[in-house]
Amino acid sequence: MSRVTADSLRPLRDGFDTPRARADEGLVGDDSVLRRYCAPWLPMVLGGWSAFTTLVLVDHMRQSITMAMTRRPHFNEFRQLTRGMLIAIFGDTEQVEAQRKGAYEAHARLRGVDATGREWTANDPDLTTRVYTVLMWHLLAAQEKMIGQLDESDRDSYCADAVLTVGHVFGTTPALPATFAELSTEYEGIIAKELTANAEAVAVFQENRSLRVKDVAMEDLVAATAGLLDPEVAEVFGIDRSAAVEFPRIDLATVTEDDLLPLALLSR
Repeated sequence: MSRVTADSLRPLRDGFDTPRARADEGLVGDDSVLRRYCAPWLPMVLGGWSAFTTLVLVDHMRQSITMAMTRRPHFNEFRQLTRGMLIAIFGDTEQVEAQRKGAYEAHARLRGVDATGREWTANDPDLTTRVYTVLMWHLLAAQEKMIGQLDESDRDSYCADAVLTVGHVFGTTPALPATFAELSTEYEGIIAKELTANAEAVAVFQENRSLRVKDVAMEDLVAATAGLLDPEVAEVFGIDRSAAVEFPRIDLATVTEDDLLPLALLSR
């Protein structure tokens, strides 16, 4: 495998749609901690993939990914999730509402039965809370590793604004974790009680890691995000956490447009 670097992964940044100019500020201000930390593209991509890897072990999400890939060969849920988060965080009111409506309608078509025999749709509040929690936990973990750890107040501001934006698009419940302590508790519960390690999950992950997106091998993202995974998750998929790729730290005071996601450029 070729050496994984920020440059080798950069086509993933360029693959996001370049948006139209914003008609208004959107759901949070440009000075929010959430927007500032989500602006650099590399932590967003790495956090999105490590979240996806974990979500494959959440039963309803694994089933949903399988359904989507059956309908659309080579569909990449990781990119879809990441793009949805970006629009929620950086888009204007009209863009966010279109994303929220599209997500709700798509999730309503995803239905299954869990291990207890209970029927579900992907819009069920407890299920959307799990997906939201895994997404935001991994996103913040990647950002704090590459940009720097936030203090307690900024962490809580980040989580509160995430509920207003990503939670608004993906969530169907007002009970999303709105502080870092709540997010941590919710995530720990998912890791301890909600993971389903079975052959189907391994098969779904292996199919996704064999894809190429914008000519970047997803296998490279597996290597790049090994250190962001919980040991329980890495073990299921045979990922060596000690072989994690280290990237240079990001200084938000000196980032250039090349360091930022296209949607984040709307805030500059």
